Amino acid sequence: MLRLFKRFNTSLALGKVSNEYVTVVLNKEHTLVYSTVFLRDSCRSPESVDPHSQQKLFTTAEISKNLQINSPPKIITSANNEPALQIEWNQGGKLHTSEYPHSFLERYSDVTSRRRDKFFEATRKLWAKDQIDRDFAATNVEYSDYVNNQPDFFRVANVLNDVGIAFINNVPHPTLSEMNEENSPNWPISTIANKFGYIKKTFYGTLFDVKNKKDATNIAYTNSFLPLHMDLLYYESPPGLQFLHAIQNSTLGGENVFCDSFLAAQHVREKDPEAYFALTEVPITFQYDNDNEYYYYQRPLIVEKELIDPATNYPYIKEVNYSPPFQGPFELGITKNNKNSAHHLFKDFTRGLQLFEDFINDPQNQLQVKLKEGTCVVFDNRRVLHSRLEFSDENGGDRWLMGCYVDGDSFRSRVRIARRALA
Repeated sequence: MLRLFKRFNTSLALGKVSNEYVTVVLNKEHTLVYSTVFLRDSCRSPESVDPHSQQKLFTTAEISKNLQINSPPKIITSANNEPALQIEWNQGGKLHTSEYPHSFLERYSDVTSRRRDKFFEATRKLWAKDQIDRDFAATNVEYSDYVNNQPDFFRVANVLNDVGIAFINNVPHPTLSEMNEENSPNWPISTIANKFGYIKKTFYGTLFDVKNKKDATNIAYTNSFLPLHMDLLYYESPPGLQFLHAIQNSTLGGENVFCDSFLAAQHVREKDPEAYFALTEVPITFQYDNDNEYYYYQRPLIVEKELIDPATNYPYIKEVNYSPPFQGPFELGITKNNKNSAHHLFKDFTRGLQLFEDFINDPQNQLQVKLKEGTCVVFDNRRVLHSRLEFSDENGGDRWLMGCYVDGDSFRSRVRIARRALA
């Protein structure tokens, strides 16, 4: 017979119990059969998790040996005044008691619930020009509010998760004139980036200047047109966020262009599913072989998550990898004389790539903006493509942008904290 506990419109009932599984019923309708190893492994008591470091005090292999339930589990009232499952474990004569509140059991009841406070794909808003123009004001924040008001910072974190791009306005003009590693913490962009976590140092340095340079080793340091791309895809772990602070921007031209690559990927999937599949399979070579540096990595154009988006019935897109200026020779499907060469897949890939490029290069799918001096744009480097139009200093103007990166892990950590704070 089920024992029922009800409080505040939540209920928890106990079903069949064995040394391998425990059955519970949530809210009189959801029957769940939990592994006892999972339950014991998830115990948060002070004997299981250090209350100061929040680190586990045992290994999963240790507690899974000869794990038994010592006495019939109970439904009790937790310290938070909610129904909870209480289990007394017996492992080789050593007894241990664990409690699992209703909220915990509900949080791990299905895949969607398990991800709810960790990943936030469902709130993404894919955009073309019309959508981003309409919602442009929502992507903007004042520097003073961003730095001093935590709710405003949390709003920016959420905007970056949902839209992938944000603008921080009226950033103070630097008091320094030349950047180096020693003074990098003293630049306004460091203050902006450090709100999200540690700045990711690369071979460009902690911070980097984007200026027109003679004999530049990177096209970004010229005044030429810079096509849509993402940064550092030849790294094993490319940065999650990129920051660009417009310190001086009075030249002719040089508008920044942004595009939502996730919308482009969705477009290919709808138009040509076979080509889309190839874009998820064929590895693209990304490399930087210059200036006594040789970076190399392969990744497909589109990487999907395992989780299905209920709105489309397709997997969520995890990231897009597109950076033509730093592309190396392909290594899959390039010869036909080998039966396993996947040359047919490569044909589908090139067809999909053409669809993708036609979409992202259409001005109707782009946000084009001339950054005002004192504005810092922040964007998701694994989603938002960025470009720059050609510029000229014939009018006597100057162009000086300063940039840096933050890892995606730090970014997602801030988003989780923001969602928790605003819940």
